[in-house]
Amino acid sequence: MTLLYDLREINGAGCDWKGVFGMMYRLGALLACLAACGPLPAEDEPAIVTEPVEVEVEAEEAPPVLEQCDAADYRPLIGTPRAEAAMSPGERLRVFSVNAIITQEYLPQRTNVVFGDDGLITRVYCG
Repeated sequence: MTLLYDLREINGAGCDWKGVFGMMYRLGALLACLAACGPLPAEDEPAIVTEPVEVEVEAEEAPPVLEQCDAADYRPLIGTPRAEAAMSPGERLRVFSVNAIITQEYLPQRTNVVFGDDGLITRVYCG
């Protein structure tokens, strides 16, 4: 209440400061809302840019990807029957069917050989 009393003392006893403050507050809110509305674009220019912007970037040569497993040695076996391929599964070689449930951990030194339902080797990759 002291703020009300101080304002009445400054403005004088007959001043209705609540009405002035309320009107100024409403006017400010109205101006803020109107300021948010921008002008509409002309009908001949699109409101949204639809053409892609081309940016020229100098492409650096990417370093060659080096595999850490022996997948390159086993890739010639793709398309051959699994029974005829000379492979000995071990710690660094995993041979499995496309329908097999396997662990999903990534070991870059391990070679994975995948064969299909027909017994043919379909894929060889690291991981």
